[in-house]
Amino acid sequence: MFLGIIVVLLVLFLVFVVWILLAEISIVADTYRNEYHVSFGGISKAELIPLPGDLLIRLHFAFWEKDLYPLHPSVGKEKKKPEPDRKSKKGFPFRRIIKVLKSFHIKYFQLEVDTEDFIWNAYLWPVVYGVEPLRRHVYVNFQGRNECRLLIHNRIWRMAWAWLSG
Repeated sequence: MFLGIIVVLLVLFLVFVVWILLAEISIVADTYRNEYHVSFGGISKAELIPLPGDLLIRLHFAFWEKDLYPLHPSVGKEKKKPEPDRKSKKGFPFRRIIKVLKSFHIKYFQLEVDTEDFIWNAYLWPVVYGVEPLRRHVYVNFQGRNECRLLIHNRIWRMAWAWLSG
């Protein structure tokens, strides 16, 4: 009986760890809809909501929700900073960070540009449409719209693999 409970708890723990490793992290930045958020596995989400003259960060985790206003000074006691211990600094792991950044997949990217100068737009148009990779994702418009839409995906196991193999 006791061994069965331990086995069930161990299996549930392993399923949870596998779900954490395989859950998708999504980063969305859309200036057209004013939508900026990072979500993890459908259970947590951090939204950045621009308000007139202010900024709101809304955190969701399962059934819990919290609103933060980072531009407002926090009201509370001032904490004394402890004296830092002198430690030898290790080198910054640039290669590992580059490998982790390369593990991200860009699912969707669209950039609409208008310089508000017809002459500069006319110069940009053949450059953008003459280069094949830019033609699919970058648009020059003459209507005053500057918009960017970006959707990036990754998984924890890919980031961990990139960090450990670097």
